[in-house]
Amino acid sequence: MNTLSSGLPLGNGAPAKKLSDVLRELDQGAGDRISLGDLITALGERSFVPLMILFSLPNVFFFVPGSSVITGLPLIFILCQLILGRPAVWLPKVLNERFIEHVTFTRIVIKAVPWIEWVERMARPRYWPFSRVVAERVVGLTSLVMAIFMFLPIPFANALPAVSVITLALGLGEHDGVWLAGGVVASLVSTVIVCAIFSAGTFAMLSFF
Repeated sequence: MNTLSSGLPLGNGAPAKKLSDVLRELDQGAGDRISLGDLITALGERSFVPLMILFSLPNVFFFVPGSSVITGLPLIFILCQLILGRPAVWLPKVLNERFIEHVTFTRIVIKAVPWIEWVERMARPRYWPFSRVVAERVVGLTSLVMAIFMFLPIPFANALPAVSVITLALGLGEHDGVWLAGGVVASLVSTVIVCAIFSAGTFAMLSFF
């Protein structure tokens, strides 16, 4: 069973919808705009993993200029809920009603869905050492640090933290230790790069004054 769309099988034993299928269904729907509320409703229960992926993808492919500012806050809010152990994602009205234009969403679907489908074929349960609670805390905390990095106004430094969050989410969603390990490594590299950028910026400012 593929659980990429929910992070866990649905409670009634029915197969969870694939994330790629959900995106296509939303793209085929009517309306000029697609809100976060529409997306969460379409995903159903346990939507942490696909939302982590979707809010990170624009920062990898640069779909929208300044996308880290648009996606960063909802991603941080979602990860805090994952860390706290909430059973489902909840967003306040001000975030739930945020939207993107349908034409922009279509561009995301065209570029992202082939990659997502490849991941859905590649990820599978293996080498998983954690309980669900421990895994959610580890992935949530690590991803939260990466989301904060993504939210910071650092030119060209958002892509690798975004990749880190996506890889960690895939590991959590499929209980795949290989993807989880890749996410941890990418997170460590991201941390080193961001710290180096800040150090260089601080040194330059001190030298100027």
